[in-house]
Amino acid sequence: MNKPDFDGLVAGLGDALAYAKGQPNEGTRAQNVKVDQTFVASARLKAGLTQQEFARVTGASLGTVRKWERGERSPSGAAAMLIRILARDPALVLSEAAAQTPSAPAGS
Repeated sequence: MNKPDFDGLVAGLGDALAYAKGQPNEGTRAQNVKVDQTFVASARLKAGLTQQEFARVTGASLGTVRKWERGERSPSGAAAMLIRILARDPALVLSEAAAQTPSAPAGS
């Protein structure tokens, strides 16, 4: 990730934190996106991921992803935020997830 992108991401997180604390910055606008079963499935499909791959990228278990997509549970907190970001910019999340994947040992 280049510096301008990183700086923009950090600034956006600062805005989100201020908003969550009830102290939105001037010009902040709220955009409420319901992360329900339809949203989860469409975000996963838009990213071209299987449920197993989606589970790995989001840090959830395969069972949890299945429950999200059946509407038995809804992602909350960090998982919901990550899914919203994934829906908006799959390449960003997927590249970061790939960067966090440990490489296979030599000779494997």
